[in-house]
Amino acid sequence: MAQFVLDLTHSLGNCLSCFPGSPTVRINSRSFKMLRLLGEGGFSYVYLVEDTATRQQYALKKIRCPFGAESVRQALREVEAYGRFAHVPGIISAVDHAVAAERAGDDDEAAGTVYVLLPYYRRGNLQDMINANVVNRASFPERHLLGLFLGVCRAVRAMHEYRAPPAERMRMGDEADEPEAEAEAEQQRPLMTSSAHDGSDTPATTRSYAHRDIKPGNIMIDDAGSAPILMDLGSVVTSPTPVPSPSAALAVQDAAAEHSTMPYRAPELFDVRAGTPIDTKVDIWSLGCTLYACLVGKSPFEMRSDETGGSLSLCVLGGDWRFPDESPGGARRRTADAA
Repeated sequence: MAQFVLDLTHSLGNCLSCFPGSPTVRINSRSFKMLRLLGEGGFSYVYLVEDTATRQQYALKKIRCPFGAESVRQALREVEAYGRFAHVPGIISAVDHAVAAERAGDDDEAAGTVYVLLPYYRRGNLQDMINANVVNRASFPERHLLGLFLGVCRAVRAMHEYRAPPAERMRMGDEADEPEAEAEAEQQRPLMTSSAHDGSDTPATTRSYAHRDIKPGNIMIDDAGSAPILMDLGSVVTSPTPVPSPSAALAVQDAAAEHSTMPYRAPELFDVRAGTPIDTKVDIWSLGCTLYACLVGKSPFEMRSDETGGSLSLCVLGGDWRFPDESPGGARRRTADAA
């Protein structure tokens, strides 16, 4: 019954506030009133909710897991990522989470739904700011944009150079973010952890993670309007990801198609090749596309695809982009130099 109510809530979407009463959902011992739908994508929906006791507002992410235990485990890996980076400034952390199991048929694995309670940022995300600039024919003040982008870069660097607290060190060898690729690469995996002293008696363990879906829509703005918050950790994986075989390459490429937004996706994720590991450089590419979008209004390849009517993926793979005031000849020379 609860699942039916939440699905009905999704169908009503933003019109929830038009009704005199709103559905409620329980996350462990707390009850929340669902106010409206904030966004959706794939199997997940994000709602604005209000704690019925404190009246504080949160963002509630509902992740549907219709394919049984494995899809639930995948959603819980996102929950683990929120906990892993909870102490890192500039990366969102979860307030709470819960798993609701569903009954399965005789031949089906039990499906489920994972709920993740997150902070709610009233100013929205960087994409909202870009959209407002486009509508108002405005632009970011240079100092403000540099401050926001520097904050994002610092958060991404912390993810790329993650230093695990001592309590987490024993768990780090048990992770497998991409099961098929991990299984085939087990014997060929490079050493992915190293020790670094953090001032305590026990050395900290460092490990690199890639976000793989950095874009303006995944960068929230804090309520003061001055600090960015990197969000949506469902795409986070350990880095580098070994690609030892064609089947592993296909698995990585399929995962990228599901979790990495096309206009900001690095070319090596469009055409994953066996024998070529995927590392944190994909995030650097996405950061560049994000900065361009802040200046121009769209990612460079989305802009070029709209201009030419060509395929977005071919624009990315061919490095086909240019600045708005750049001549076609200049763009060709720059692309040739890069090649």
